Amino acid sequence: MRHISSTLTFLFLFLFCTVSTAWDLPSLSSRKRIPQPLVDVLQARNERRVDPTRLHEWIGSQEPLQGAAMASKKSKAQGGGEDPIISDVLPKTRGINIFASLTRQFESVEGRLNDPSQNVTVLAPRNSAIQDLPRKPWENPQDYEQFGEAKAYEGNEGQDRAKRNLERFVTAHIVVQSPWKEGEEAETLGGDKLTWRKDGDRIYIEPSGIQVNTIAEQVSNGEVWVLNGVLNYSQ
Repeated sequence: MRHISSTLTFLFLFLFCTVSTAWDLPSLSSRKRIPQPLVDVLQARNERRVDPTRLHEWIGSQEPLQGAAMASKKSKAQGGGEDPIISDVLPKTRGINIFASLTRQFESVEGRLNDPSQNVTVLAPRNSAIQDLPRKPWENPQDYEQFGEAKAYEGNEGQDRAKRNLERFVTAHIVVQSPWKEGEEAETLGGDKLTWRKDGDRIYIEPSGIQVNTIAEQVSNGEVWVLNGVLNYSQ
């Protein structure tokens, strides 16, 4: 009997694990957190630069097509029909998957991009623009001055600071209107005021003067503009 009981227990656990994997059952916690590779870096003492390998591994694990599929379901549930929205196309736009992944870390941003009734213009920096920054998007020189390099992003309070900095970075690139006319002042999700101008065939975001590489996507609730640099980086 003991042998039969053990066998049944093993079979039950095997079937449960198989079904969980196949159906991709959700975890018990839905709280948004900083991606673990970033947390590892933030907790490391005297370590200011992110290991590019960790960042690339994290990006590769985001499964952008799955995220887009989930957003599409939300759009249809809210009356969006078959028309694609920003959250559908952003994860599939070439060359900006780092920024696209960051937008899914914050409910305020993710909710706006998933809403077919509110238009936005996403100013998405190219991967190379983010990778070439002298410091990372969640780093703030004022934090290092106040708390020191070793403790600025250590522990729960340090991670909270890093998350706020990262959210500020992301929201600075979400303009809460579309269409957006040349010379028209528009506000970002983070509260900054921006305009854009055209010089020949080139478009520049002001007041920073960052060049727009291309307008990559135009969908029912807005557009995706790919930038050659980042905005609001000095704060």
